[in-house]
Amino acid sequence: MPRKDYRRTTGFLALAGVLGLCGLIVGAQAPAVKESLLDQATAQIVAALLERNHLAKPKIDDEVSKRWIRNYFEALDPLKYYFLKADIDEFMVEETRLDDLIQTGDLSFAKKVFARLLERADERYADALEILKQVPDFTIDESIIDDPKRLDWAETAEEARDRLRKLIKLELLQKKLEGEDLEKAMNQLRIRYKDRNRYFHQFDMTDLLEVYLTAMTSAVDPHSAYWGPKTHEDLMGLGIQLSLEGIGASLMTEDGYPVVKEVVPGGAADKDGRLQEEDRIVGIIKEDGTREDFVEKKLNDVVRKIRGPKGTKVKLIVRPAGSNEERIYELTREKIELQDEHAQAKVIEVPTDLRDQPVKVGVIQIPGFYGDMLAVERGDPNAVSLTKDVRRMLDDFKKEGVEAVLLDVRGNPGGLLLEAQTLSGLFIDQGPIVQVREANNRRHLDDDDAGTAWDGPVVVAIDKGSASAAEILAGVIKDYGRGLIVGDSSTYGKGTVQSIIPLNEQISRGNKLPNLGALKLTIQQFYRPNGESTQIEGVKSDIHIPSARDHADFGEGRNDSAVGFDKVAALAHDMYNRVPPQLVAKLIERSEARRKEDPKFREDEEFIARLIERKKRHEISLNEQKFREESRRDEQADEESKAKARGRKRRGQVEAWDEKDHYNQELARIVADYVVLGRQVLLAAPTRAENAGEDLPTRVP
Repeated sequence: MPRKDYRRTTGFLALAGVLGLCGLIVGAQAPAVKESLLDQATAQIVAALLERNHLAKPKIDDEVSKRWIRNYFEALDPLKYYFLKADIDEFMVEETRLDDLIQTGDLSFAKKVFARLLERADERYADALEILKQVPDFTIDESIIDDPKRLDWAETAEEARDRLRKLIKLELLQKKLEGEDLEKAMNQLRIRYKDRNRYFHQFDMTDLLEVYLTAMTSAVDPHSAYWGPKTHEDLMGLGIQLSLEGIGASLMTEDGYPVVKEVVPGGAADKDGRLQEEDRIVGIIKEDGTREDFVEKKLNDVVRKIRGPKGTKVKLIVRPAGSNEERIYELTREKIELQDEHAQAKVIEVPTDLRDQPVKVGVIQIPGFYGDMLAVERGDPNAVSLTKDVRRMLDDFKKEGVEAVLLDVRGNPGGLLLEAQTLSGLFIDQGPIVQVREANNRRHLDDDDAGTAWDGPVVVAIDKGSASAAEILAGVIKDYGRGLIVGDSSTYGKGTVQSIIPLNEQISRGNKLPNLGALKLTIQQFYRPNGESTQIEGVKSDIHIPSARDHADFGEGRNDSAVGFDKVAALAHDMYNRVPPQLVAKLIERSEARRKEDPKFREDEEFIARLIERKKRHEISLNEQKFREESRRDEQADEESKAKARGRKRRGQVEAWDEKDHYNQELARIVADYVVLGRQVLLAAPTRAENAGEDLPTRVP
């Protein structure tokens, strides 16, 4: 929408203008007015910071507004069964106004759309209860579209109801194939839709602001987001130090009650022994002896009531699973170290037809790049650090006579840049680890520690879920010719860095304001030592083991607003020459021959072919017979999958390396081949790869 220059209040001018507004807030008397002004101020600050500090220096204009409005609709109704097309058409009249409204902190559009969503949510909930009155007919030959982006919103309420019917039918069909009782499954869905409807009605303005402003930031790039005050506190409290303080239990809402879904091993609740999975926590006894009930309370608010500093006590009112009797459990909160999410090591012996003795391989599974930066910097010997953990594991491997190391970063979403830098340094002598481009300059972070922690063969196992810091590690190993990259065709492709900017720090200046939350903002982009960005392209494997993940609908390139791939000048660095093309070709040849003869890999190939064919149709059959035919797993594999799920303690837990898994076996065989066939090149001294461009002025150890 056309706008006069004086409307553009970006950068410091915008923040200066907001300071005046904050002065009004401090002096405001009516709580409702104060809250409204706080929301306006928050919106303006987020918009100003986005324009001023984002890597791309964007302008919030009509084009951003068009993407923003669509992001907002999809955030509220991702499966497109709440809103009707008439609703969307009505709101789209304002698609070029959101950028104008944000200048004054006008949030009327966000509220108007959400009010309509609540109306539609009540309608769909009533539809769901009606649909769940009878078991669907699984013999009918019908299907459901697998990608909501290929759908428009429903023209009529009847069409929206039918879309919901198919979604419920798909959920029940999946439950049926897993062997669950249908009546039980239908009752679970009734509870779920009731909880979902309650969730919408529990939304407050803070929640809505978080969704609305994140829809704006993600119109610029998918990793920038606004965190409301509570989200900011929660995320920064749990963080990536792999520790938290509380009773050691994770909760979910079921039928309006917080239900224990996991008791963390080693936590306060686990040591006490009384609180069990599926127990309901119906309330607490407060310090003054009064009772506070949790029924139909927001789960995040419940968690905050239960969580607290170590050493303090909390009295839980609990209804054990299957009982209506209430019991009082007093627990002392503790600091919980999430050991299950630390790196795990295992030594395996891999038989090979290339020599009589098996190859001893040290496997290190790395779920994330975790660490306590402040503790590391002050020299705390007990500081949590991935690099420290891996260094200890490598020392143990040497004592055990390990011949090669397999670093497994499959599914690793990243973490601390410092840990990526120091961990990569364990495998090279010295040199650049990653180049970092900011809005106005480029610098590089180096490994300045002489020597290595491991000189032997290295293989990095990747998949499409390996992202960010995991890609930095893979990039170093690849660019230095230090070892093999094996797995999916490439990593995820997230080559940007985000910074957390608390909003209050931007406007404090003596004003005592409530917590306004924080902005997670993309401020930097990564480049490998060879000059290539990890953004979009990721790090490509040397040996590709085809998997369904290669064809999954995720990866940085799937995001329309993602920062693009580009290159900068390469930097001078050592070249270890441990992966010559002739050796890689031989390893690929042997791997392909094994996989061709392995029935499990042939089954994988058949599934991938079916997946590709189904994705072309963009439909999932709701006919039970056809659904079974399209399903990958036979009954035995289903049982194995369910057994693994039952044994999994935590969502992020590192499961023990499964030597019987056919994919893992092939990874291990590739490592063994690499050790035996590459014994000459693995002993070669490194050479020097000179930079292809100018030296960078800034060098950060």
